[in-house]
Amino acid sequence: MKIRIDITNKRFGKLVAKYPSGKAKNGNTIWHCVCDCGNETDVELQHLKVGSTKSCGSCSRVRYDLTGQQFGRLKVLRVATKKSATGNTFWVCHCTCGNIIEADGYRLRPGSVRSCGCLRKEKAAYQIRANQATLARMGNIDALKDVNRNPIQSIKIGARNTSGVIGVSFDNHAQRWLARMMVKGSLVLNSSFADFEDAVQARKEAEKKYLNSKASV
Repeated sequence: MKIRIDITNKRFGKLVAKYPSGKAKNGNTIWHCVCDCGNETDVELQHLKVGSTKSCGSCSRVRYDLTGQQFGRLKVLRVATKKSATGNTFWVCHCTCGNIIEADGYRLRPGSVRSCGCLRKEKAAYQIRANQATLARMGNIDALKDVNRNPIQSIKIGARNTSGVIGVSFDNHAQRWLARMMVKGSLVLNSSFADFEDAVQARKEAEKKYLNSKASV
């Protein structure tokens, strides 16, 4: 197609002209354009030149245009194509660490999201380095063992335990009591019982067999 004005790859607002795609009834050249949001559309050259059309028309309906804004380590590049389950707009963002992510605008604006996740990792690492007790245990293979070198998880009741006995729990689906014990990554006890007392007894016998000393239950 013969064209008088070549605007290939020139930007007009959020639109980048790619190639002429036809002629309008008034004779104006129509250009196929790509919007920053990813949508593609055909626009008359005159509308592009005077600025009456600056986007595909879909992304322009975004309530808050965050393009170019900085939120913590994230700089908003453009609107994303996806939306959240509640209809919130997602934005393509560039993190100072180099990662590219898509973030919910509803969480970007109040500062709930400030990085790709690298900031949270750095803070966690700092807190670990600042904790002297944690530093003292790092690299120590005996840190998670008791004085008898038994794994702590094998002799201490967990926060979610409701039976009052280590390694004994109730299976609501099967309506039976379970007795379990893990030693060096292997499940050495995994049995079910109709009676609580039988499950406790099985656990105690496993402790006698596999632990260095009798564990308190």
